Amino acid sequence: MIAEEYLKLVEDIKYGRIYSSTETVLRSLDALRKTLLAGGNREAILSFAELAEKFVQVRPTSALLKNSIREMVVAVLEAYRGGGIGAAREAADRTYERLRREMTESLETSASIAAKRIQPGDVVLTNSYSIFIKETLRRAAESGKEFSVFVTESRPGSEGLRFAEEVYRMGLPVTLIVDSATRYFMKKIDKVLLASEAVAANGAVINKIGTSLIALAANEARVRVFIVSTTLKFSPETILGEYVEIAEADPNLLLPEEKRKVWGDRVKARAPLFDVTPPEYIDAIITERGLIAPQVVVMLIRELYGWPPHVSRVEEEIRELKRVARS
Repeated sequence: MIAEEYLKLVEDIKYGRIYSSTETVLRSLDALRKTLLAGGNREAILSFAELAEKFVQVRPTSALLKNSIREMVVAVLEAYRGGGIGAAREAADRTYERLRREMTESLETSASIAAKRIQPGDVVLTNSYSIFIKETLRRAAESGKEFSVFVTESRPGSEGLRFAEEVYRMGLPVTLIVDSATRYFMKKIDKVLLASEAVAANGAVINKIGTSLIALAANEARVRVFIVSTTLKFSPETILGEYVEIAEADPNLLLPEEKRKVWGDRVKARAPLFDVTPPEYIDAIITERGLIAPQVVVMLIRELYGWPPHVSRVEEEIRELKRVARS
């Protein structure tokens, strides 16, 4: 049985209530390792596998989530085969700590590199809520640079409001704008800094809905666009032709349930959480490995995962773990 608090976490992830993708992954991995501590031998493994499956299903856009859960599932599977539930629990703990360390180091290095792109007097535009962008702005501000920030409200979740508040707490001048005003204000912007949910093999970036329109407006205005990310968010599956599935938010965010009852099926509400920004609208992807041209992503994925990519589908590993637990 999966604990109620973890089922609530699944629902929060599904509807985008946890703003940061990195925080989403760390909380998911922590829930998985703690699930292994509950119940007996087979029950704990099956609950772990079921919860892992739910996380992957509700956040299909997150390459970081897929890559991280794959690593934990593989580690647990191998340990369970060789040493039982005790070894599986130790493997889950080791994998969690290693991935947490790698994410932290990637964040610090990427943000440090990105902060150098901000110059005194710059007006920076960003959207949604990202700890990578937040750390970049913090480091630039602490270096003594004076600059200001524009933040879009980032509907349908309005994460931009919270992000604007955190930028304000850094002591930086911040302007919160509606999403549809991006093109109107682009003439005031010097640089655009955006985060990522995943980076595809062709250099396309999946991020919060509205990102592609920001990049399009920036391209029209000849404003440089930088993605601050980590190679942990590169999607090896896309090199083999797989598509990244776009999740949608709760339609009640746009159309209250009482209205839907009155209007019936004649009025529908759609609230996609993410969109895809073509590589030609991106100047560089800033990672722990430095500034990377979008066209170079495919070569980095080959370097990281081999050619052809030596990576299994996370869904297959979860099914195998279930089979081993039941046998």
